[in-house]
Amino acid sequence: MKNGILYFTFLILFSCGNQPYELRFDKYEDLKETTNPRIKGWFPNIINSDSYDLRSDSHLNICDFVKFSYSENQSYDSIFLKNPKVTVVSFQQKIKENENFKPKWFPNSEEINLNDFEIVLADGFDVARKKSAKEIFCICNPNHFPIR
Repeated sequence: MKNGILYFTFLILFSCGNQPYELRFDKYEDLKETTNPRIKGWFPNIINSDSYDLRSDSHLNICDFVKFSYSENQSYDSIFLKNPKVTVVSFQQKIKENENFKPKWFPNSEEINLNDFEIVLADGFDVARKKSAKEIFCICNPNHFPIR
């Protein structure tokens, strides 16, 4: 009986660890009003006031996926001009490495291409801007998490 309880407890703890920590905000103001710095920490600091439909799926010690839409190109142009470029192949590889954890709303590696995406390293995240849809997709692995 004691072994059964230990096994059941272990099973519950192990299965809970496989679920992502999901965050959703309709608009930037909702994220900004959050007083818990741990919640804000799942999003890169590059998010501006014109952003909306903010999403984060984080798998602790494995990876973090982020997506948000924006309305003003100007607010993100400087980020993509001043930060180091990331190759499409490198970004695709990170998606493939974390394929089992990737949320449905994050693009597949085959969808990332040079014609519609530009990618930089910013705030510890690989940040990909989909120019045709005014969307930004970010991926971070735990060994690259910035200290906040």
